[in-house]
Amino acid sequence: MKNLLDILSPGEITVLRLRALYEERGYRRYHPSRFEEYRFYLENQSFLKNEQLITFNDLDGRLMALKPDVTLSIVKNVNAGGGLKKLYYIENVYRPNATGRNFTEIRQMGLECLGRVGRAEISEVVRLAYESLRLAEAPFRLALSHVRYLSGLMRSLRVPPQHRPELYENIAAKNPHGLREAAGRAGLSPEGTELLEKAAMLSGPASETLEEAGRLCRNSEMERAVEELRRAIEGLDDPSVLIDFSIRGDEDYYSGLLLCGYLQGKSRVVLSGGEYDNMMKKMGQKGGAIGFAVYLDEFCGR
Repeated sequence: MKNLLDILSPGEITVLRLRALYEERGYRRYHPSRFEEYRFYLENQSFLKNEQLITFNDLDGRLMALKPDVTLSIVKNVNAGGGLKKLYYIENVYRPNATGRNFTEIRQMGLECLGRVGRAEISEVVRLAYESLRLAEAPFRLALSHVRYLSGLMRSLRVPPQHRPELYENIAAKNPHGLREAAGRAGLSPEGTELLEKAAMLSGPASETLEEAGRLCRNSEMERAVEELRRAIEGLDDPSVLIDFSIRGDEDYYSGLLLCGYLQGKSRVVLSGGEYDNMMKKMGQKGGAIGFAVYLDEFCGR
């Protein structure tokens, strides 16, 4: 009889290892439906990266849509009931591809921690993201950011809200020239522009980058963001763990930490996530939430 490991593909073995990692930490598998009512996504469009969906009519006449996002379905259907829910999933989502002309099926595996989420749970999820990347057995980087660091600075600099999207766009693109031009259009002083550029372009080894980030703080919101990042990575003394404030998350969705994982030789992000208390609140759920998704086609290879 063949050994089980001889039958499974490398990708299947990696998924089993990820499952074992999450199960060991108390996460249990969740099986969401493959589709939701179209109006559910319409009502929560601000949480979606793209408004285009694959739709069909159910037998009872309702307009349905194939899932473009797993987290939305989990927040809708799982109630922590004042406690803590620790879930993981292995699902496909359906989104427009990079050209925007066709839909693509994306294999995802991820975990969500919902309800009474405190420091210990946040640190655990960050550690699990790190351990997940290690399972790829290739050089990797886990980069962290915090949505309140730059948003706090923009409030301190009194950047008009209508100018912030352009600034964030240039920050995400790591485009200092475009950032300076956008700052000029936003009415920032030369001193304010220089401060924003310094803070936005901070990227590098965690301890040194957080030390510099602390020196640039201009209000308590920025200070809290730096402190929360410090606590989240405590004990992860690894040069593969970085801080990168150019990582951007929608403030309608995310509320704190942001996570991005990269593997050597892969052009795309293989892991992404963060804290999404804002989504919980807007969908009528109590408590906080943090999680991440692993993009299996990139992570394991086809």
